[in-house]
Amino acid sequence: MIVIVGAGLAGLSTAYHLSGPSYRLYEREAEVGGLCRSYRKDGFTFDYTGHLLHFRQPDIKSLVERLLAGKLQTHRRKSFIYSHQTYTEYPFQVNTHGLPPEVVRECLLGFIATLTAPSAASKDRSFKQWILDNLGEGMAKHFMVPFNEKLWQVSLDELTSDWVSWLVPKPDLKDVVNGALGIKDKAFGYNPSFQYPATDGIRVLPDSFLPGIASVHNGMELVEVDTKRRRALFRNLRNGERRHEHYESMVSTIPVPELLRRCLDMPAHLKEAAEGLRWVSVYNLNLGVAREQVSDKHWLYFPEPEYPFYRIGFPMNFSPALGRPGCSSMYVEMSHRPTEHHTAEQLVARARSGMERAGILTPNDDIVVADVKDLQYAYVYFDRHRARAVPAILSELERRGIYSIGRYGAWEHTSMEDAISQGKRLAERLNAQGAQPQSA
Repeated sequence: MIVIVGAGLAGLSTAYHLSGPSYRLYEREAEVGGLCRSYRKDGFTFDYTGHLLHFRQPDIKSLVERLLAGKLQTHRRKSFIYSHQTYTEYPFQVNTHGLPPEVVRECLLGFIATLTAPSAASKDRSFKQWILDNLGEGMAKHFMVPFNEKLWQVSLDELTSDWVSWLVPKPDLKDVVNGALGIKDKAFGYNPSFQYPATDGIRVLPDSFLPGIASVHNGMELVEVDTKRRRALFRNLRNGERRHEHYESMVSTIPVPELLRRCLDMPAHLKEAAEGLRWVSVYNLNLGVAREQVSDKHWLYFPEPEYPFYRIGFPMNFSPALGRPGCSSMYVEMSHRPTEHHTAEQLVARARSGMERAGILTPNDDIVVADVKDLQYAYVYFDRHRARAVPAILSELERRGIYSIGRYGAWEHTSMEDAISQGKRLAERLNAQGAQPQSA
């Protein structure tokens, strides 16, 4: 028996791809999907913040397009950065045209300096040092450092750089010069185009796995795990009933610190290491405004500290069916430390004030829907403690028959595609183990 904890994309993909071994899939929430969910409110469909599909793995792209046949639309990215009271295209490093001339000069000269005096790469290099080494002082000053410190809520000297290469590629000099002159001859970045469902929000993606899954036990929370006896205890959140499961293997997609707290017999030093893992939380403000197309963009970045949000997206610009006629919908993202809390009224007021200063909203705009979701686990920190702790934790868990996968299970910065891929690869591995004759 394989017990799967968490019906987000990684857990769903694991269950979907298992063939042979019996399994039970448990999910704490009433719906599947984890953060890859949508909900309806007052005529609008909102996601749990922005979820857009882009692919690097052909087999996962093929799988998703088959599961969502006829439901996906492809869009060319319309993403911009608002700074110095102007819009420039994303990504910043190849689109400085339109910024004040002195800013463009600083960015160009700083980038050229990285080519004439490159520094030696180091595994222990901080994220801030990576930015300086690869993009230069100008780009660090005018976008990369202020934006990322707003997102991560810590000094970038505290973060390592072993996760950024696929998200923030270093451009060629020609691309940087062309971007300073306003010459556009190619798309840049990991997501120049994206796919998104035509209707109903991102929820259709996790839902599409369900016909291929035997069943999901919703409303069931993992309480404790006896890893030596391979026994898990779940509690039904509706009626309080408890259920024990004996397993040969467990697949966990819940956050590593949450899993280790529930494991009764893990070594104390690993439990302490898990408690030392850090992350940032995000307030997801979903808003409906009684005016059409308050912006013609897909999403915007805000590096400057006078704006309380780091990103705003406009879902009705890539799926008009998500809102009411004559209205606009948006998601506003504001990072916060997990121990900090603000009321919904405070957050909406701060967001509105910032959007009026940026010219997105006017004082006369009527916000007809305002709903706030606190995403407690949003982005995990890649710091020096994580580099030491996570490999040791995951190795010991696997030795005890527990496979911890997904963004929070592997404690990493991954996409929806990666979560699906990890579930698929693990299922294939477990299928192969199940096909092998058992030793006496």
